[in-house]
Parts: sequence; structure tokens; C-alpha cells
Amino acid sequence: MILHIAPTPFFSDRGCHIRIAGIVQSLDTLGFDNEVCTYHLGYSPAGITTHRIAPIKGYQKTSAGPSIYKPWADLKLALLTAKHIRKTKPVALHAHLHEGVLIALLCKLLVLRPSLPIVADMQGSLVGELDTYGFFNKIPLLKWPFKILEKIVLSCATQVVCSSDDALEKFTTLVPGSKHKLHLAQDGADKSATTSSEALTALRKQYKLDEKKKCVVYSGALIHSKGLDELKQLLLACKPHGDVLQFLIIGYPTNELQAFVTTHGLENICTLTGRLPFSELNDNLALADVAVDTKNSDAGEGSGKMLNYLASSLPVVAFQTLNNESFLGSNSSLCSTVDEMRQQILTYVADATERQRAAQRNGQRFEKHYSWDVTATQLRVPYQMLGLVKPVTSAETNTQEATHG
Repeated sequence: MILHIAPTPFFSDRGCHIRIAGIVQSLDTLGFDNEVCTYHLGYSPAGITTHRIAPIKGYQKTSAGPSIYKPWADLKLALLTAKHIRKTKPVALHAHLHEGVLIALLCKLLVLRPSLPIVADMQGSLVGELDTYGFFNKIPLLKWPFKILEKIVLSCATQVVCSSDDALEKFTTLVPGSKHKLHLAQDGADKSATTSSEALTALRKQYKLDEKKKCVVYSGALIHSKGLDELKQLLLACKPHGDVLQFLIIGYPTNELQAFVTTHGLENICTLTGRLPFSELNDNLALADVAVDTKNSDAGEGSGKMLNYLASSLPVVAFQTLNNESFLGSNSSLCSTVDEMRQQILTYVADATERQRAAQRNGQRFEKHYSWDVTATQLRVPYQMLGLVKPVTSAETNTQEATHG
């Protein structure tokens, strides 16, 4: 049995949580039983055994970002995890995020099991993510200690899996001596099911979408580190084109963006759904003609939204980053500025042939490279190195290598 440590309000319909559930699913296919220790907030996805800390009064935040309650939540999570290590005697700890690795190290001391292996599951650079939140703006001297902390975390883990090629490259540069234990276990998704015409009609009516206009969708957290400022700029840039397009914004928290939409008179081209259950995401994406990802950071994180766009066979407009090029391919039309994004959107809106070509290319790319089956094959490697699964076959090795094509 593998015990997962998830220092986050799992499950709260966020990309981070979608990855955790997908990793559990992938390890299931490798023959492992899995259980997850996590915070008190969130809900338990079907089929995933979840253990939660006792509630913390005042801690109700489920969106991404720092919280003053997290140190207390992490301490309680360490005690909960130690309890379940003693109870279930797992063969490994799968520690999600940097905090998860620190909790795993503490738990090994608490239960006196120094040989218990830790698989660190990194969704991006700790320093890079804190940078995007503006954490170091007031106290830049803290950046160096956090970089040292990140090195320690990576060095102490038995094996390390990274959610993207970009993260793998960053960590290899950061701790070159640990290259032998760094592996890619990329984000995945499930292929979108077909949504009925009746369901689409009901959703258009619910959101008051104009069938004559092309629908541009954004799906993700509405916070600055995920591209909120660029999304605002894009909405303003597209305001003059409200006769041919409309935006459907799926995500939360909505307060800041809703105020922006109202202040700038964007109600006629922009609809905010608020938080949606992940189970409803595919039906909502089926309303779209084009998808956008306005995140333009260098934290090395993967992109759950990008995978869901590809799984829905949508044309995607995004910034020129290593991650986006990895997802969409080197021949994709990526953008350097918000105005270039506006121009690319208008190209897709006006040219049905180009729109269909991009949609077909993305759908095919998803099926070849980004299902959770591919992730399971990649996860086999670190767990094989721990002696917990059989060696990779030649066919599986070819599948893993193909993901880099």
C-alpha cells in the first residue's frame, strides 16, 4: 500500500488536486492500493480512500495560495500521517508538493522507520511559485534560504517525480547530483466524453450565451500567479470584438474579476461561471470554440487546464513557454504578448478551417501523449527503482520515450 501525503484541501476542483487524483489512479493501474492523508477541507473523489485532519476553526480557504493556517494544518497532517503509517504499514510514502516531503521526513522520525522510501511529487519550483505570488518582494533575502530548502527537500527524497519537462529541467539544474533519481511523471487527463446537444442547449441558456458568437473559454484559478492580470488585459483587448466572440470564464475566486468586468463594461462579452465541480468541466468546455491559457510564469508547473483543453480537442491560444510548447508541439502558434493572443483568437474566430485543423491536431496529440496511461508507465520507473514493481518492458519504454516527441 502507498500512503499519499497531500498538504492541500483535497479535492477542491483545482489543477493541483486533479493531478493528485490522477497519480492515485495511475498507481492503481500498477497494482498498488492507495490512501490519501489530507486537510479537513475538500471532498473525497469516488474510489479514493481519504483520511482528514480535524477541522481548524477559521480555515475555510480552498483556493490556491498561502494561508496563515497552513503551518498548523501541516503539523496536524504529520500526526495524522504518522498514525496511518503505523496502522497500514505502507511500502512507500508518496509526498505531494514540497510541504508533503517535509511532512514525510518528520513522519519517518515519529514512527522510527528511517528506511521507508519517499517519492516526492513536485508540481513546480517552490522558489518559482512563491515568486509568482510576490512572496519575496518585501524580503528578497528570503529567496536564498528557500532555494537551499528546496535543494534539501529534493536531496532527501528517495525518488522524485516532476509534473512537467520544465520542472524536470529546473530541478536537474538545481540538484545535478540527484539527477539519477529525478523522473518525469507528467500531468494527464481522461478523454472527454461527447456532450449531448440537449445538454449544450441547456448550458447556453443557463449562461445566456449567444449561439451566433464564437465562445472563448478560460478554465482555471482566477489568481495573479495563474495569469489573472493577463486575462484582464485580454478581455479589454477583445472588447471591440464583442459582435463576434464571447468569453466563458470557468474558475474561482471570482470577486476580483467580476468587479473588473463590471467596472469596464464587459458584461456583454464575458460570463463567469464561478466554481464548478470537476465532473461538470467537460460539458462546459464543449461550449467552446477556442480555449485560452493566460499563465505566463516560470515556476515550472504543469498545466491541468491545458490537458483538459487538449482532451476536448480545442484550439488553444497561449503564451510562448517551455511548458506550453511541450503540450502543444513545436509547430504550434504561441504568443509573446496579450495583443498577439487577441490576434490569434480572432484568426480562429474568423477561419473555421484553421480552427478545425488546430482542434484535430490537439485531439490527436492528447491521445498519443497525455492520457493517464502514459503517466502510469512513467511512474513505473521510480517505483521499479525502489524494487516495488517489475522492470519496464521494451514496449513501455518506447511509450515513455514517445511522450517527448
